[in-house]
Amino acid sequence: MTRAWMGGFLVALAAALALAIACDDEADEDSLEHVVFMAGYRAQANLPFVAVYVADARGFFADEGLDVEIRHATQGEHGQLLLAGEVDFTTETAAQTLRQRANDLPVRAIALFGQRGDQGFVVHADSGIEGPRDFEGHSVGFKLGVVPAELLALLATVGLGRDDVQLQAVGFDERVFIERQVDVYPVFLNNEPNRIRNAGVDIRVFDPHDYGVATLGVAYVAHEETTVERRDLVERFLRATLRAAEYAASRPHEAIDLVLTYAEGADRAHQRFLFDTDLRNAARADGMGRSTLDQWEALQGILVRYDEQFNGPVDVSAAFDPSFADALYDESGKLR
Repeated sequence: MTRAWMGGFLVALAAALALAIACDDEADEDSLEHVVFMAGYRAQANLPFVAVYVADARGFFADEGLDVEIRHATQGEHGQLLLAGEVDFTTETAAQTLRQRANDLPVRAIALFGQRGDQGFVVHADSGIEGPRDFEGHSVGFKLGVVPAELLALLATVGLGRDDVQLQAVGFDERVFIERQVDVYPVFLNNEPNRIRNAGVDIRVFDPHDYGVATLGVAYVAHEETTVERRDLVERFLRATLRAAEYAASRPHEAIDLVLTYAEGADRAHQRFLFDTDLRNAARADGMGRSTLDQWEALQGILVRYDEQFNGPVDVSAAFDPSFADALYDESGKLR
């Protein structure tokens, strides 16, 4: 056997092994089930978004046999794409899901991250407004042309109604508040308060949940048909994302690094504020992502009483199926 022959043999063997490995990788990729997730907003550190980013990057989806295509809504199109079957999973608030069920749309929440709502209100710290009772006689902003149920419910806790305040339509640019053109400004609690403080404005924040108003936040949502006919897919998607949420909670710096690969140019500190706020609001002793039908009934009670556009009540078990997340945890609240 000549040295040249041996060298040629080794080269051929190495090429054959490389080809075999490549074929195996392609076969593994082909065996994964393709799934489309569309976040309900642009890329940022919302916990349900982060869980998907991490599950993809750390191979948790692949462990469940899933190849997840990650998209982001730009104009609120995620709901329609879910109904059309072009998206398998998306995000929206619990209140949005209840409103859709009340309009006979076949959507169902499969896991709830926000154990309280993300809507709140801010005032200037020197405004003299110490609590909701002090809203009386002041200008109170509302967005998108709709006076939110959370505001009316918050006012009701102190015996006030819409006629006791000066309702004022505002946009999403918080400068209208910073420049004192409105006294009480509606905010996403994981977003604008941090931006307003970063602008050098001292504020007081009001979360309706702190005053006994039943609110809930963002959930994962699927088409009703998916939750019935493809339960195994839902379970695998949730197992991967809830595992990823726990991973991200224990490694926040790494999680924000990953967020910034999707949200190019975003401010790291602000994304960390958003993420930390969502983590606090998602905390449950029995496991992240879980919820009870009683929580959904309480939220529906607020919508029935204070949301003029709500066509309910509905059967809340049609809006939220707790069995998916429940099955993933043991009695101590640990993921199985």
